[in-house]
Amino acid sequence: MDLTTTLSKNWSVLFVRGLIAIIFGVITWFAPETSLNILLLFFAGYFLFDGILRTWVAWNSKQHNPYWRWLLAGGVLSIIAGLVTLFAPNVTAILLLYYVAAWAIAIGAVEILIALKLRAEISNEWILIITGAISVLFGLYLIFNPSAGIHTLLWLVATYAVLFGALIVLFSLKLKKMAQQQ
Repeated sequence: MDLTTTLSKNWSVLFVRGLIAIIFGVITWFAPETSLNILLLFFAGYFLFDGILRTWVAWNSKQHNPYWRWLLAGGVLSIIAGLVTLFAPNVTAILLLYYVAAWAIAIGAVEILIALKLRAEISNEWILIITGAISVLFGLYLIFNPSAGIHTLLWLVATYAVLFGALIVLFSLKLKKMAQQQ
């Protein structure tokens, strides 16, 4: 069975996936604070679950695992991250924002450096320079406007979710037609 046949027989799974993404995006557009709180709650749950599992594995493997202390340290750090996220969600939101800002600035700087290195080899390297500059400016915007930055990130995530979801729904409908023709 080829990939197209497999996908077309399971088109409804993709359809539901797309609808969930659209619903998430629309909810995030109209209730960004609620969406942020829900996302942070999921983060907290994941961190706590991960930490408890790591701690349990570390404790149960200490007799035969020379690295059990590292597992334990990772578990404790995950539990701490989960508790901080649960009881001080604003701290986690700001840290996440700064992480994205640092990433955008670093990626932008790398793009600019690559473009400058490519000057001798290609033309129109300015496109990459502009892309890098936009990334750096976006990162700086997030750093100097954290409150607006969080809302901007939520808006971008919501827009992405709606576009992604719509495209997945369209693709699933195409697969449905293919399945009906088989």
